[in-house]
Amino acid sequence: MDYVESLLEEYFETSKFAEMESYPQNKELLESLLSIEEEICWEFNVPTTLKFRDLFRMIPMGLSKEEYVQTSIQNLSREKTRYYYQPNKTVFETFKAA
Repeated sequence: MDYVESLLEEYFETSKFAEMESYPQNKELLESLLSIEEEICWEFNVPTTLKFRDLFRMIPMGLSKEEYVQTSIQNLSREKTRYYYQPNKTVFETFKAA
């Protein structure tokens, strides 16, 4: 979990830097953010879809880094549980879809 926390901290700092950047179309900065997003999703074993990326992509104003990391981990954990827990499907059907 420490690795995910460090990724979220890096994402927070990079996002804040991107907000201050005078050229918001900086391709390298955007690619860096996307790669961090993918890594976070992979570490949480969830698909790299917009649904899961949006759980930590939106950073409210005035939120500290520590609060952001804790909130993002809680949101990702909750949605990961919802994603994998499907009571109407058998185990075979769940893994067949993946």
